[in-house]
Formats: sequence, C-alpha cells, structure tokens
Amino acid sequence: MVKKLTLTILAIIAVIAGVVLARTLAISTASPATPLTPRAFPGDGEAIAERLATAIRIETVSWGDDRPADDAAFQEFREFLAAAYPAAHAVMQREIINRNTLIYRWPGEDAAEKPIALIAHIDVVPIEPGTEDQWTRPAFSGDAFDGAVWGRGSLDNKGQLIAIMEAVERLAAAGFTPRRDIYLLFGHDEEQGGADGAAEIRKYLDRNGIYFDWTLDEGSGVVDGLIDGLKTPIALIAIAEKGAATLKISATAPGGHSSTPGPETAVSLVARAVADLTDNPYPLEINAAMTDFLHAMAPQFPFVQRMALANLWLSRPLIAKSLGASPATAAALRTTTAATMIDGGVKANILPQTAHAYVNYRIHPRDSVAGVKARAIRQINDDRITVEVLGGAEPSPQAATDSDGYRAIAAASREVFDHPGMPVAPFLTLQGTDTRHYVGAADNNYRFTPFLYEADDLKRIHGTDERIEVVNLVRAVAWYEALLNEAAGEARPNR
Repeated sequence: MVKKLTLTILAIIAVIAGVVLARTLAISTASPATPLTPRAFPGDGEAIAERLATAIRIETVSWGDDRPADDAAFQEFREFLAAAYPAAHAVMQREIINRNTLIYRWPGEDAAEKPIALIAHIDVVPIEPGTEDQWTRPAFSGDAFDGAVWGRGSLDNKGQLIAIMEAVERLAAAGFTPRRDIYLLFGHDEEQGGADGAAEIRKYLDRNGIYFDWTLDEGSGVVDGLIDGLKTPIALIAIAEKGAATLKISATAPGGHSSTPGPETAVSLVARAVADLTDNPYPLEINAAMTDFLHAMAPQFPFVQRMALANLWLSRPLIAKSLGASPATAAALRTTTAATMIDGGVKANILPQTAHAYVNYRIHPRDSVAGVKARAIRQINDDRITVEVLGGAEPSPQAATDSDGYRAIAAASREVFDHPGMPVAPFLTLQGTDTRHYVGAADNNYRFTPFLYEADDLKRIHGTDERIEVVNLVRAVAWYEALLNEAAGEARPNR
C-alpha cells in the first residue's frame, strides 16, 4: 500500500512538472533586450516643439468650482489651432460645444463603416501655490531647454493633443482621405470630471446617432524601467479604467469637558472605523487581463521567472503577493483604499460631538460604487457610524484585445517605437479620463498615450517641472500618422 501511494505521488509530481515545463517552453524566449533609440522622423521637430510651446503659453486652466475657467483663454486656444493647422481645418468640420469644447469630424469615403475617435483635453491643472519658484523653467513658459519643451500641459494633455493635430495636418497636406470618419473630441474640463465638456459631447453624439468602432484617449503608454526585472520597454494599452468613490465616515457622541470623558469620543469612533477600512484592504487578484499582461512580459525574463509567470495556475498567490509589494502594480490588482482627510473637535480640552473622515477608493472593474459602500459598512460593523457616498464613478467595462482597434494601436507602437520585439500588453488605467463619458458610445474604448515614460516622468504629471522631450513629441506625431493609416487608410486584405 505504501509503495503504491508513493508511486502515485511521484506520478502526480511528474505530471505537474511536465505541465509546468510545457507551459514554460510554450512562452518563447525573447530576443536580447535592446533599448529604444531615437530615430529620424519626417517633419521639423523644432517647429512642432514651438507650436506646443505656444499651446502651453495659453493658460487654459481648470481652477475648480470656486473659480470659473477663463473663456478668453479657451477662445485664444481655438484660434491658435485654426491658424497653426490650416490643412487640417480645411478638411475637417468643427463644432464648438458649451463654449469651450471642440468636436472635429474628418469625413471618410465609406459612410457605412463605423467611425473612430481620438480624445484629448484642452484644460490643465493649476500650479500648486507656493511651488512656482521650484520650476526649472516657468510653468507656462513653453521654454525649450535641455532637449525638452517645459510647462504645464506638456505631458497632460496638450502634448498629446498637439501630436494629434500635427498628424492630421501632415496627412491632410499630403492628400490623405480617410476610409471612414475620424472624430477628434477635445473636452475643456477633464481635470474637473468632464461634466461640461465630454459629457456634453456625448449628448451631441447621441442626438446625432454617432456610434464609434473604437475610441482612444490618454492613458498608459510605453514604459521603460518601471517594472522590476524587465529590461526592455513595454507598450501598455489600457482596456479599462478604474472608477472612484469617496466615503464620508461620520460619528456623533456626547460632548463635555475632556476631564470626564466617556469610553468613546466621536474622534475615536471615526479613527477606529478608518483603521478597520485601511487595515483590511481589498484582496490582490489576478484577472484575465492581468494574466495577459504577465504572459506578455514573461519572455523577457530568465527561465525561473518565466516559469512562474507561465504557470499562474500554480504560482498565482506568490505572483500576486510579489506584485502587491509595489503600490503601482498593487493598484492594478485591486480596488484601493486611501484615508485622505479627517476632522473633528474644536479644542483640545473639549469632547468632540461630531467627527468625520474621508476615504477615497479607486474601484477595480470587478467592483462597484455600491459594493464599496456595502463592504465598508460590513467592515466597520458599528451602528454609531454612518457611511455616505460623496460622488462616485463606476469603473469602465473592459475593451476587447482581439479587435481591429487594439491591433492597430499595437502595430503603430511596434512600428514607430522601432522595436519589433517590444511586448504589447493590456493594462488598467488607474486614473480617471474623459472616456468615462464615452462608455456605450463605441464598441471598444482604449486609453494609450504614445510617449515613452521613464520613472521620473510620472511624478511630473500634475507636478513640478512638467516637460516632454522633443524626440518623444515628434515620435508621437509619427505614431498618430501610423495609427490613422492603419485604422482609416485604404482597405487592406484580411483586415
């Protein structure tokens, strides 16, 4: 009996080992990693950079609810686009929505084919007061310095908007006629949620029966050096974005003098509730899209790591724990929980009668706003605490990775970044974009910015010393040209 059991166990181990080895070998070893190298693109990089500089100098700032946008600045920006891109404006029809938002339509030859849309936003965030002197170049200068264009919006999102316009200008001047309609959707208040911009565009689309094959907004991009152990750039095409919700956690308690306290105060009740939420985060889970992402990276790693990534059926808990060690990758695996504000009490020797805390969630596509609230109530489990949702945006559905749109984005990335072996993988946009308003207006919604991001670039988005390298900007122009040729050029066999 013991011998038979031993043989059975050995047979099972052999089968498992065979499956592990077969799955590992099925993921081929990548060619030696090579860094991206600057290449010459058609066009005048200096002139493109100067046009972006002009766009940056026009201060189209979304200030917030307490200060309205400067309509004159947005009008100046419209006039700048018309003057800077005459060929594009000659072939496209323009609509102005809600004073400051723009819709462009480039009519295609085949009215029966679904249109596509490229999305960007005109507005930028303000400079944090007191940090103005920390900028190497003034925040709205558009200065050319050290091979880059400096200023607010260079990365988010005027650099992308200008790259789109440059590509359309070049194609229009060359006589390109799209096979299908191409729309450019430029909202003016994305940094405040898009309620007056993208949301109004959506109403326009619905009124006019306009429905897209796919849309492409800002989002992830080509990253280099951001993933431990990965020695080659990887293009991350975001197929979904997180939702968001803020919970207001409130408590009341008897007041009085601090010399005769009861067992609890409103502050201690709220503090304990916040601890209940932050000490018990959502679990780390590897879903199908994350599996595709890990499999795309696997060939770039040595054999042992490749074996682990190829056999998630066995290594999933270990891989999830490893990814969870980094805030960036952990955020892609779960709904995140962040306690951001707390207030209560008026004086150190007075028992507070009320206290409030605010906990911000960024919601994974498998969760929901209502689910976040219900889970928080269960975790706190205290009738003395009230939980209120302050605004909420549901996460988006996931777009397909086997569509013409996804393939076109991947093909343009491999071509223009001049890296045929570069991994391309689906990912999740962790921040909100205007695309939240276009869910249901297209078969698929994608988010991808054709910039190369290195570690220091991400902290400059909404931060000090925002800038974009000129080579990055010019490459983005070439990328949009390649994308539009791929997606809306002459019909190709076996598309």
